[in-house]
Amino acid sequence: MKFNIFILIITFLQISCDNKNQNQSARIKLETRISSPLSNSIIRDTDSIKIEVKSNTEKILKSRLIINLDTFYFNDKISIASNRLGKYGKQKIVVQNELKNKKDETLHKTFYLYPSQKPKELEYEIIKIIPHDKNSYTQGLLIDKENIIESSGQYGKSFIRKSKLYGNQVINQVDIDDNFFAEGISIYNNKLYMLTWKSNKGLIYDLDSFKKIGDFEYQTEGWGLSTYEDKLLMSDGTEKIYFRDPESFKILNMIEVYDDNGKIENINELEIINGKLFCNVYGEDIILIIDLKTGRVESKINLENLFTRKNYNNKIDVLNGIAYNKINNSIIVTGKWWPSMYEIKIIN
Repeated sequence: MKFNIFILIITFLQISCDNKNQNQSARIKLETRISSPLSNSIIRDTDSIKIEVKSNTEKILKSRLIINLDTFYFNDKISIASNRLGKYGKQKIVVQNELKNKKDETLHKTFYLYPSQKPKELEYEIIKIIPHDKNSYTQGLLIDKENIIESSGQYGKSFIRKSKLYGNQVINQVDIDDNFFAEGISIYNNKLYMLTWKSNKGLIYDLDSFKKIGDFEYQTEGWGLSTYEDKLLMSDGTEKIYFRDPESFKILNMIEVYDDNGKIENINELEIINGKLFCNVYGEDIILIIDLKTGRVESKINLENLFTRKNYNNKIDVLNGIAYNKINNSIIVTGKWWPSMYEIKIIN
């Protein structure tokens, strides 16, 4: 009896090993490949995209290229104008090959589209210096009528405050739950939307009373927020800008921020000004002006000389905060724990 049990155990182990080997069989090798462009290569917007397929064995009868929902049929190679891509950043193409042996193969390739033109350097002048609460860790900044609304971060210290723009008189303030780190804010349909940093949750307040009236969720970190037409624009600390539905907060569209040197990460506070996206880059004293269709950095404003940190011995953090003053066609900027806000105007 013991011998029979031993035989059964050995047989079971052999069958298990055979099944395991079958499940771990090598991946089927493709007979065709995309030889151009190379994986993760960089293509400039002044170049054409040269796509070429090759076969290791069987002849390719015809190929179909799918790029941005457009389809092109070709034999061996084809060139596509880069402006067909529409946006800068990471690109994915699909090629389907029909072989002589009646097999079909689907291939994928990733590459990157960079702008060829450098961003234009814009000059500015200071119109006015406005007092700012140096205990405010500025995250979001916007102007509503004659008032300025600001969100301040830090766990256990976050708040939203509405003040007179020039009088510095506090009109309303609400403290945020200690579990949340306040981030960017924006107004849509008489409601104030606010992101939180790592909680994957945003909060909605009545614009007049600052009473909490709702919330929403998202999967990334929350950084900057702004309103564009009937959408909310959101940054998450990467190069990505998400276009979201204000009611469901679902992603409707996305662009990636690129200049001629590549992607720009740490995109932070956002503000729409005259149809362009103005944004801070966390840790840098610059404002970028971005095309909302393509993600290209068209211009930038260097604010390194705006505020002299060496004059202050206490805590002073990075530039952050952009608010558009429509009446003066000017921009209010400040920083985290800065004692001043600066009203500036672009002069070129």
